[in-house]
Amino acid sequence: MSTHSAAVRDQALHRLRTLVGELGTGGGVLTPSVYDTARVAALLPHRPHTGELLDWLASRQHPDGGWGTPHIPQARDLPTLAAVLALHRSPAHRDAAHSGATFLRRHAPAHWGGTPGHDIPVAVEVLLPPLLYEARTAGLAVPVAPYRALCDLGEHRRRLIARRAPHPPGTAPLHSWEGWGTATDGLPVDGSGGIGHSPAATAAALRQSTQPPGAGRLEDYLTRAATAARAPLLPTVWPIGNFERTWVLHALALAGLLHHPLLADVCARQLDLLQASLTSDGIGMSHHFTADGDITATAVVVLALAGRPVGTTAVDRFRHQDHYRTYPNELQPSLTTTAHALHAHTAAQPPHQTAEAPEPVRRLLLERQGPDGRWDRDKWHTSWIYTTAQVVTALPEGPAARRAVRALLQAQHPDGGWGASPRATAGETGYAVLALHTAAPHSPASIAALHRAADWLTRWHDTRRPCDCRLWTGKEPYCPTRVDYAVALTALTVAGL
Repeated sequence: MSTHSAAVRDQALHRLRTLVGELGTGGGVLTPSVYDTARVAALLPHRPHTGELLDWLASRQHPDGGWGTPHIPQARDLPTLAAVLALHRSPAHRDAAHSGATFLRRHAPAHWGGTPGHDIPVAVEVLLPPLLYEARTAGLAVPVAPYRALCDLGEHRRRLIARRAPHPPGTAPLHSWEGWGTATDGLPVDGSGGIGHSPAATAAALRQSTQPPGAGRLEDYLTRAATAARAPLLPTVWPIGNFERTWVLHALALAGLLHHPLLADVCARQLDLLQASLTSDGIGMSHHFTADGDITATAVVVLALAGRPVGTTAVDRFRHQDHYRTYPNELQPSLTTTAHALHAHTAAQPPHQTAEAPEPVRRLLLERQGPDGRWDRDKWHTSWIYTTAQVVTALPEGPAARRAVRALLQAQHPDGGWGASPRATAGETGYAVLALHTAAPHSPASIAALHRAADWLTRWHDTRRPCDCRLWTGKEPYCPTRVDYAVALTALTVAGL
């Protein structure tokens, strides 16, 4: 190891130490959301800073007239329509709104029309139809026909939501409350002070609220949520403290760094918090939100790899036939949730659990691997690199893992990074490195790839740019900044420096 490489690794470890100590504070850190910022601006136009919100929205418009990540086409419609609705009443921004509507008329027929897949944005089937109606009512020429199958799915979803009502505060359906809820039966405010951990849902409730005390609590939620993004802008979900803590510790556990001398004490404090938060029901994105299968399974993996096995009883609450659900009654299952649950079984190995119990789950994951070795089209992340990396850590041996490793090696960019789009990102490079470190640490091809990745990560580290890999799936793609930043720093310490 060169002196320069050793110095970079040491700097990365010190930055990791600071970051791990901050996990969960402020409810987590996320990138701003076009959709949620636009809905707050449209629903609450007299709120302070609305002008700043509109100016920011206009600044985020792409040259083609749309909003959202261009290489994730089906994630562009919701933020674009929300931005159009927020901007069209502002004389200074009407041209931007007109360009956005024109974009949708071109875009929608090209990317919608068939049966929606498992990897569509969260609740888009519930949220987009009311916005289409709102736009048509306002006289905006937006397309409707291309979204017919999506709207049909939304009707099905709304019927399920109505059939299972009432929904207690902090449960999954409330995250999309702005698409179906009303205040006539009271507002389902959870312990965060908002509705469904959603700024957009909270803004819709505040628009309907006629009780000043209730309105004050909702307004306070929006103010605090904005600090997690870049005030006065709003994130797509908040708070996410448990999620943030779990995913950073997961990366450190895969890298074998939980007990590193420089990190052991801060990791131990975070592990204590994680273990205390994990109940027999599981764990949710925050203390105020219902438990979900993904965070529960990943937390069990982390604790097992840290030498604190807790068993898989909580994980198995989310078992449904040959896969694991993130939330009860969901329509689109997740590959990565299922992979994390399988990994929880192999990592924890409780006495009452035989090795054959997860076999149908293992078969499902093997069947879902593509002929090119990739696992793709996951519900919670838009990059096949992340999805493949998560499955490989659950299935690190065998022909499927070898095919996945080859796929990752072939996908490395000439500059040493990884990215599902033409541009490599710190988060995707970090997850690719952790997958190779787990599944093929001694392969000559992997060792060479890890050294190239180390060079890329070193250059990224030297720029000190904030992590902005908007590839996680919410109502629109977003970046949990501390998570991807920590993953990249973790990878830097194990990438062959």
